Amino acid sequence: MDFESWIVKLILATFFGSLIGLEREYHGRPAGLRTHMLVCIGAAILTISGMSIAAEFSNGNGPSGEEISRIVAGIVTGIGFLGAGAIIRTSDFIRGLTTAACIWFVAAIGIVVGIGQYYLAAWSTGIALLVLILLPLLENRVSALKYRDVIIRSESRDPLLLLERCTAVFEHSHIGIHDVDVEIDRSGSLVNLLYHLRIRKIENKYELLSSLSEIDGVTTVTWQRSSGRSIDGISRIISPDHL
Repeated sequence: MDFESWIVKLILATFFGSLIGLEREYHGRPAGLRTHMLVCIGAAILTISGMSIAAEFSNGNGPSGEEISRIVAGIVTGIGFLGAGAIIRTSDFIRGLTTAACIWFVAAIGIVVGIGQYYLAAWSTGIALLVLILLPLLENRVSALKYRDVIIRSESRDPLLLLERCTAVFEHSHIGIHDVDVEIDRSGSLVNLLYHLRIRKIENKYELLSSLSEIDGVTTVTWQRSSGRSIDGISRIISPDHL
């Protein structure tokens, strides 16, 4: 492989990687322009050098498809660790999946450029930019399904009536109820309800909480991200379908 061919491939890898990196940089992601450029260039370098080494020991016949596949597999495996570092998870919130996918993608672009498939690299980069730029506009019009917990603490001697009234408030607001955890103290006067909710869209969260707090016996209402846990190790679950 001649020197001019190497230069062309490295320039193209730098260019394609910068296009994806600029989009990530614009959105303030930790892995931005420099990271994506370096990943794409690095993948191209590893592909070029791997093919050169394989060709040198193949009696001048060029690297075989099996050898190229091993080179690609090694690059993809290594990039997987870098992409995993871009993913952050807190409670039920996961951030960085798109950035990790972009890192993996520019590595693939570097490999394609290193092999010499320039048109494939160009078209793939163009499609990826359309996905990154245009699809968020569509996503903003579609409300994502969210999971939230509402804890209702009350002083009530009629848990079933309290449960019915609170459930009616959620149903009136068109909020889906996954299940309800119920805790009743030994005296039967203190009742805690933990609603696990599925929410597509809510017009006024504060109006909902206000309606719940106005129910007779309710002392506090707490809205929080879904934790997947029950209240203090709640003993039983009552499904809304059984009301």
